[in-house]
Amino acid sequence: MANIPFDIPHTLGRDEARRRIEAGLPKLAQHIPGGGTVDAHWTGDDALTLAIVAMGQKVAVDMTVGERDVAGTVKVPMMLAMMSGPIADFVKTSAEKMLAKG
Repeated sequence: MANIPFDIPHTLGRDEARRRIEAGLPKLAQHIPGGGTVDAHWTGDDALTLAIVAMGQKVAVDMTVGERDVAGTVKVPMMLAMMSGPIADFVKTSAEKMLAKG
């Protein structure tokens, strides 16, 4: 399994960043090829775990929403290792778009 860390700085504060990410999650599944799914689970106010399933493979994302950044790790299974860079970029770019939308 490839573990790819990411860090997205922001100036929104934790509550607003969480609100924007939560609002964007339903749209995330629409951008996954092959009718993928996204299951999201919040733990407390700041920890989000995503299970993204596409083409029969599960990509796990753990992230923590902070006052000034969203930090996390994308865990890509070995079957998708050759695509781990683009997959991690997709997750990071999606989170950045969610944070940018008010």
